[in-house]
Amino acid sequence: MRFIISKSHLVNGLNIVTKGVSHNTPIPVLTGVKFELKEDGLILIGSDTDISIKTFIPFKENKKEVITVFDEGECVLQAKYINEIAKKMEGERIEFELIDGNLVKISDQKTNVNLNGISVEEYPFIDFALNSEVIKIKGDVLKRVIQQTIFATSQKETRPILTGVNFKIDGNTLEATSTDTYRLARKKIVIGDTAYFNVTIPSKSLTEISKIIEGNEEIHISFYEKKVIFKLNNTIISSRVISGTYPETDRLVPKEFEIKLETIAGDVISSIERASLLTTDRNNIVRLHMSPDKIEISSRSQEVGSVVERIEEFKYEGSKLEISFSAGYVLDAIKAIGSEDIEILFNGEMKPFIIKGKKDDSLTQLILPVRTYQ
Repeated sequence: MRFIISKSHLVNGLNIVTKGVSHNTPIPVLTGVKFELKEDGLILIGSDTDISIKTFIPFKENKKEVITVFDEGECVLQAKYINEIAKKMEGERIEFELIDGNLVKISDQKTNVNLNGISVEEYPFIDFALNSEVIKIKGDVLKRVIQQTIFATSQKETRPILTGVNFKIDGNTLEATSTDTYRLARKKIVIGDTAYFNVTIPSKSLTEISKIIEGNEEIHISFYEKKVIFKLNNTIISSRVISGTYPETDRLVPKEFEIKLETIAGDVISSIERASLLTTDRNNIVRLHMSPDKIEISSRSQEVGSVVERIEEFKYEGSKLEISFSAGYVLDAIKAIGSEDIEILFNGEMKPFIIKGKKDDSLTQLILPVRTYQ
């Protein structure tokens, strides 16, 4: 194997596939990146078995030569070394040559590196093929769906199914849901294809997919029983799905509400952030006091002191109510909505409440209140 490649294209490709590489894997060969040099370009693969990423660098781009191929071949190089070597080499083009067994010479005009590789025969076969049933979605839309739901996944492995986002497609409607049992995020969008799937994708995989998406490129998604595949431009991402049945969450979301608060997202965020400065419990509990003529957010700590914040701009419908909640949960929810005008809907002091954009019913954020004694 011998080739010369544009440094910028190599670094970009390595940045993509190393998102799928784990340095803590019990399988040594998966700490590496697989190079497959074909006559039409270079394939890079990184995997930790949960998520596998393949990207293709063509030998020409916009009629300009990206790769000069002398001899086709394969090798596996340690991800943490090849990534840093490629970034720090000064030449615009880098030469690779497999010179002896698994030893690879990497050089430019100034630097020569001999890097020991890993036996390519040990690298497992990974099937990146899409099946015949594919849905298409714009990259910026998928990225937004991920960002508006992923924060509500559980960080506890006691219920693995809750550590991912559930993607349910029924006809031409995609519904993404996440919950850690204390809060819930649900996003609904209409897609151009018709399909029927219900899978839960690990939050780690979705985080890496979101990082790789750059714009509004069209993404092809193919669902299987045990995996889901995303294809965007020259990159294919395969993620395992979490086994088990995602809990039924429809019954958790109230259909009717007794109290409605309309206000400005930025005002609520600023007030909660200041009020939570004096909280000492790990959940940063603050209290919301509401009536038709006054909205206040407060916190109190015997050790530190107390603070009261007043919301000036609001519209309130309903009776007087006081309710306590985790400051962090509400901040996450409001920031995910991304709208300046929000609605908060209540049914009582200890019943779940809903936060959503005033003009957007596609995203629902549900939060459970906290019992306090004030």
